[in-house]
Amino acid sequence: MQRQSLNLVLGAAALALGAAVFFSQKKEAKGPPLTPYTGATLNHVVLDHPGSPAIVLDKQNGRWQLTAPVKTAADPFETNAFPSLATLEVKSTLDPAQVSLKELGLDPPAYTVTLNDQKLAFGGTDPIQSRRYILSNGKIALVDDPPGEALDADDSDLIDKALLPDGAQIASIALPGLTVTRAADGKGWTLTPDRPDVGADARQKLVDGWLHARAMWNAALGKDEAQGDAVTITLKDGTALKFIVAARDPQLKLARPDLNVTYTLSKQLVDELLKLPEPTKAAPPDTKSAAAGDAPKK
Repeated sequence: MQRQSLNLVLGAAALALGAAVFFSQKKEAKGPPLTPYTGATLNHVVLDHPGSPAIVLDKQNGRWQLTAPVKTAADPFETNAFPSLATLEVKSTLDPAQVSLKELGLDPPAYTVTLNDQKLAFGGTDPIQSRRYILSNGKIALVDDPPGEALDADDSDLIDKALLPDGAQIASIALPGLTVTRAADGKGWTLTPDRPDVGADARQKLVDGWLHARAMWNAALGKDEAQGDAVTITLKDGTALKFIVAARDPQLKLARPDLNVTYTLSKQLVDELLKLPEPTKAAPPDTKSAAAGDAPKK
């Protein structure tokens, strides 16, 4: 009798364990991705916000480029948002015929994102789980709300934080009151006006500063940020990149009016990017020691 009771207990425990495993596996099952594209297959993105120009990006030679409304390299970190969006898990779906698109913020949508050839219309969020309604391919998908910075109407976030393009070779740097030009033999830098007190290492340090400078963040060009000292970086291929020193304090701000963007950099880069070291002043002669040395010995 005791053995029979024990068998019943063990059997019930096994059933309970099996049910727990079954339901945990069922709970962990993932929904399908929002699109069939991945980071390897996604190569074209269009962000279309009402009242703003379309933002277009294309992958070229494995690197994202902004092709409209400006043409420039895209930030590799920010563009991770696009494959992340393409592969978002669909938590559930709704039939558009069974709901009010207007109530879900889809008539009209807030904006659309086209990934390759699949258009995603963004609506509002589910008030309970804050999941985003996205209309695509005739169905409404509910997904975890993706980060909005890379998807908004301001393309400045998407512009590369590096001031100069990859592989740039500088021919000259025109700063306020100073021009640094690659020497004719290509092995050093000449200064106009000349500064004999500034050695080759200091000249190269200024050039390297521009080659490696990156903004902490970008923002759309402000109304008063297109005024200030001008800096022109001319590359070996003849391309001239024109910056405006919009601010030096509390942070260094360099504006690129042609890209409608302002780069915000660390204040310590003011000295590294905008001027050369001051000449080293020679120590004054030690007149006391000299006088002591000239004194006659007793």
